[in-house]
Amino acid sequence: MTIINIAMFVFILVLEFLLLPTPVQKILSTGIYLVAAIAGIIIGGLVSKIYMLRKKINAEQLALKQKEKNIQIYLTNVVHDLRSPVASINMISELLVEEVTDIDPLYSELIHSVKKSSKMMLDRICCILDNAEAEQKCTFEEMVFENPYPIIKAAVNKHHVLAIDKNIELILDISPEIAPVFFNKEALDSVFSNLISNAIKYSLPNTRVKIIANQKNNCTVFSVKDQGLGMSGDDLSKVFGRFAKLSARPTGKEDSSGVGLSIVKTMVERMNGKVVALSDGKGLGSTFSVSLSKTPKSRLMTA
Repeated sequence: MTIINIAMFVFILVLEFLLLPTPVQKILSTGIYLVAAIAGIIIGGLVSKIYMLRKKINAEQLALKQKEKNIQIYLTNVVHDLRSPVASINMISELLVEEVTDIDPLYSELIHSVKKSSKMMLDRICCILDNAEAEQKCTFEEMVFENPYPIIKAAVNKHHVLAIDKNIELILDISPEIAPVFFNKEALDSVFSNLISNAIKYSLPNTRVKIIANQKNNCTVFSVKDQGLGMSGDDLSKVFGRFAKLSARPTGKEDSSGVGLSIVKTMVERMNGKVVALSDGKGLGSTFSVSLSKTPKSRLMTA
C-alpha cells in the first residue's frame, strides 16, 4: 500500500467519523481514548522491562569481562612463578648431561628425558609470558597511519630459520609500496609473528607458507596461507579461544601453548580490525586473514 493510498484511507475514516451523529462520535472518542491509554500502559511496561533487561545484561557482561581479566592475571602470575624452578631444573639437567658421563645408561636416559621435558616446559612458559607482556604493553592509545610492509617484512625475516629447518618456503607476496593502514607497531609485529610461526608449526616439510594482501573497500586484508594440516569445523569454532587445543598437532614436535591465536584476535580487534580463520578441511591447509582499516575510526579503543 502506497503513502497516497494510506492517506486516502485515513481521510475516508475521518470523513466517516465526522458524518456520524454526535452521541456516536462521543462514544467512539471515549473508546479510542481508553484503548490508547491501555496501549500506552502496556507499551510503557514493555519498554521499562526491556530497559531493565538491557541494564542487567550490560552489568553481567562487565562482570564477566572483569572475571576473565582476573583469571588471566592469576594464570599469568602462576606461570611466572613456575619459570624460575623450571629454569633451575633445566639448568641442572644440562649440567648433568655435560659433566656426568660415566653413569648407568638408564640414568643417562632419565637425565636426558628431564632435560628435554624441562626445556619444553620452559619454552612454553616463556611463550605465554612473552605474549602476555606484549598484550599488556600495547595500550593502543595511539595508532600510526603508515605502510605496514616493514613490520611484516621483519616478522617474516625472524622466521626464516624455522622455515628452513623444515624445508618450508616462506613467501612474502606484498608490495613494499602497499597503501598505509592504521595499526600499533608492537601489536602488528606480534600478530604476524604468531600467525607465521603457527603456519610453519602446522605445515609439513617441503610445503610453502605465503603472505599476501588484498584491498577491500576501506580495508586491507592480509592473509597468511599455508599448505598444512588444515582444520575441521570444530577446530574453526574454537581456534581463537584461549588455551584452545585443536585436533592437529605441530608437525615437527614444536611446542604450542594455545594462547597465541587468542592474543592475535584481541590485538587485531583493539586495532579496530578483524581476524578470521578459513580451512577447507583436514589436510587442506589453513588461511588466517587480518583486515585493517585505511580510514580512522571515531575513537580508538584502549586496553
